[in-house]
Amino acid sequence: MTGWSAMTGTHQFVVPDDKHAHDLAQALASHGFAYVSARPSPRGGWMVSAVDEGPYPVDVTGHRMINAVGRAAAVIARQYGGYPEGGSRCDVSLVQILRGPDAPIVCTNPGARPPTPSIVVVDPPPAAPLGLTPDHAEDTPIELSDLDEIPWTELSHAHGSAEDIPDLLRALADPFGDWDQTLDELFGDNLLHQGTCYSATPPALPFLARMIASGALPAKQRLDLYIWLLVAADRWAYGLLTDADRAAAEGRPPQPAAWSLDVRFTVDEHVPALLTRWETEPPAVRFVLACLAALFPHHGRQIGPQITSMAQELDGTQPGAYLQLAEALVQTRDDQALAAATDIVAWEESHDPDWLSAPDLAVAVKTGHVLAEGALRALSNTE
Repeated sequence: MTGWSAMTGTHQFVVPDDKHAHDLAQALASHGFAYVSARPSPRGGWMVSAVDEGPYPVDVTGHRMINAVGRAAAVIARQYGGYPEGGSRCDVSLVQILRGPDAPIVCTNPGARPPTPSIVVVDPPPAAPLGLTPDHAEDTPIELSDLDEIPWTELSHAHGSAEDIPDLLRALADPFGDWDQTLDELFGDNLLHQGTCYSATPPALPFLARMIASGALPAKQRLDLYIWLLVAADRWAYGLLTDADRAAAEGRPPQPAAWSLDVRFTVDEHVPALLTRWETEPPAVRFVLACLAALFPHHGRQIGPQITSMAQELDGTQPGAYLQLAEALVQTRDDQALAAATDIVAWEESHDPDWLSAPDLAVAVKTGHVLAEGALRALSNTE
């Protein structure tokens, strides 16, 4: 975006056929888009593209403005069996190029502009360091004797057979080995590559919980394992959010991504034991435990008072804001959770406001994803 004077772009939607494409193109032009075209999509159906001439400022506010216009257009598209499928952003000088070659369907409304909602981006609260002391690591072996009872060769990860997973888990159980690289290869590259779950992901997760419970790993390594459990548990909500618009257009419930529900069930089984470690863990780990508790409120209530206390201690800070959201989720107070998540999205520019407006999803799913995504950023000041 360097050198852009102002921003323009397109909003694209997939509809079932040419009749729906024509009707949606007319509706979007009437809504205020100056140029709307449609053509067959190589992946089936028809692609309707609305040129959003803007112009919008080239900053967080501008991006949120054009995205909000796109969300309003998605509501219109849903009425014609359509759902969002990407789009583009570019310098305003390229607006004519966005129209592309001649299309079978073109609807115009010269000089028009769709309604632009008011967007307020607020300054974030201050960060707050979360300590990794006191640390109570013990010099004790981690029991992995049943690791080979799992048929890893029949399972897969991002790069094929999961036959290498046992060796990586054994390496991870050694706190003095090449720990960071092993963890990144195990989860960042194999079992949760780019946020995708695989058949080998669920059976690997209990061994993380066992490593944590052993007390043999230092606090920083335990924190890393807690974080990966949180990331894994959130893949279910992310998949639902990703599918929500298409599901609404097709008149069906949103579906989770492959293996993400199994992953969530697996983490769910181990959360109660992890929560019993609250009193022995340092603040940074307690913060992640609070987030895990919030994703599983049926277990999380056992540390509800502790989450409330920690939220009060960190009130007015970024971690405090997420703890307030965790507190509302644990107490299953949807109104408070939505208000807390809305406040966070207003200052955390990496969050997508679309998460909170996704159709046909429970408030806990949408706000829980805000919590899980934001927790990692709030942890950037661990000590």
